[in-house]
Amino acid sequence: MPSKLIFLHSIIRYLIILFALIVTIQSLVGMMNKKPLKKTNKQMALFLLICCDIQLLLGLALYYLKGWFGVLSGGGNIMKDPVIRFWAVEHGVGMVVAIILVHVGYTSLKRKMDDDVKFKRLFWCSFIALAIFIATTPWEGKQAVGRSNIPSMHE
Repeated sequence: MPSKLIFLHSIIRYLIILFALIVTIQSLVGMMNKKPLKKTNKQMALFLLICCDIQLLLGLALYYLKGWFGVLSGGGNIMKDPVIRFWAVEHGVGMVVAIILVHVGYTSLKRKMDDDVKFKRLFWCSFIALAIFIATTPWEGKQAVGRSNIPSMHE
């Protein structure tokens, strides 16, 4: 079961990177060219938000199934081991912060303010979230914690 969740979790990351990149570029263009906010801008931000929420649920399920909650209660040795620290702390905390930023960016689209302010908030939230997503993903080749970019569904 965890291998299928890891596979799905790994595939959804590409959707998140894609939508975060689209939202970042759209909001930058809208902000720089003083364009009005369009329905497609909101839709892309919503797709990013939905993918992030699904990814968070999958990640929490994996965190529980892999036993990382138990590792956190194991004392101060977590921070000494870079692999355990990455999986038990850095990856999860980084992703939660990025997902919060995605929520803040999307929520700003619903507020009553000028479109240029909405684009500016959306840009910064999605840009920083994208940077965090890329930095805290266990890409293949990343020292000690790297995984195959598309893991196998078989155990």
